Amino acid sequence: MRGRRKAREKKKSPVFDNIEIVLVEPQSPGNVGSVARAMKNTGFKRLVLINPCDYKNNEAYSMACKADDVLKGATVLPALADCVKDTGLVIGTTRRQGRIRYPILTLDEAVPKILEFGSKNRVSILFGREDRGLENDEIPVCDILLEIPADEDYGSLNLSHAVFLVCYRLFAAECARAPTVKVAPREELERMYLHMEEALRALSYGEMGGVHLLESILRSFRRLFGRTGLMQKEINMLRGIFAQIEGRVSKAQADEPGPDKLKTGARREPSLETGAACRQTAPLRRKISKE
Repeated sequence: MRGRRKAREKKKSPVFDNIEIVLVEPQSPGNVGSVARAMKNTGFKRLVLINPCDYKNNEAYSMACKADDVLKGATVLPALADCVKDTGLVIGTTRRQGRIRYPILTLDEAVPKILEFGSKNRVSILFGREDRGLENDEIPVCDILLEIPADEDYGSLNLSHAVFLVCYRLFAAECARAPTVKVAPREELERMYLHMEEALRALSYGEMGGVHLLESILRSFRRLFGRTGLMQKEINMLRGIFAQIEGRVSKAQADEPGPDKLKTGARREPSLETGAACRQTAPLRRKISKE
């Protein structure tokens, strides 16, 4: 387990070292701690705090949980200008629009640009104050303005939620993983369908519905399994069930008494009609015996 974890760390993209999250005058130590946790969840570790509140307390560290290393490693600066002077690309997040806040990219539009630039350059992503965001005089330092779409009735996001959304989208795009489900080869799927048909025929399933019923049933199963995409393990499991069905049917057919067995003294159970007739004649026999 540790070996796999080390291998993943070695292959980590340089964007996680080049992109820094900048909180401009954060007002809540709990939010600062939550931001640290959101960053560590998504692989980022460079946190910059511009003129922050007192965040070195229990509230911040309890919200950071096991991301206290990000919190302890945060760079604290007195002014935004000290942060952006050595940055290649500055991204400003904003909800408000206006003459100086234009154009504003969506998250979908901004993520590829950030990753492309961040592969070889330092990138700063700015998040403003909890109550009013970035000020108008802070907007000109931004090369790109970014908006996180939200419902018009209440579009204001919590600071840590906004950071997590941006970081997660960057993380997901940069660390896109191969599909976790590997479907079985087509020939294996066709063998399973043939096996299914044999098992259903062994049960005489669909015979009473006409010649086309079994075909319709098999076609429905093809569509069902086609939508899900079966893995080899699942095909093996289904074929095991079909084999069990065929085995039980064969055994039941072998154990059925044939005509020869009935002639050699095999005891036949009385039918319902015979039993009823016996019950009706019993009172008559008792009456004759009394007379």
